[in-house]
Amino acid sequence: MSRRAFDAEIALDLTVNLIPFLIIGFFVAVFAAFNPWGFAPLQSTIQFSVLVVTMATLAFVTLVAARAIETDDRTRHETADT
Repeated sequence: MSRRAFDAEIALDLTVNLIPFLIIGFFVAVFAAFNPWGFAPLQSTIQFSVLVVTMATLAFVTLVAARAIETDDRTRHETADT
């Protein structure tokens, strides 16, 4: 019996990336709603692009890691049908 993609064990292994993702998302939301330094087009664009690119990169790396863990034979714990 094969494992279902992204089961509970893999989700537990990848939750370490959830905390930084949420922290970055928090700062994007806070800086979008309450920008303490005001809005300057160049600085705000750089600020948001750094945060959003970091979030996207973290999401992509997490997805690649999940697929690598899923396809690795050493991490498979298949159960026999009895």
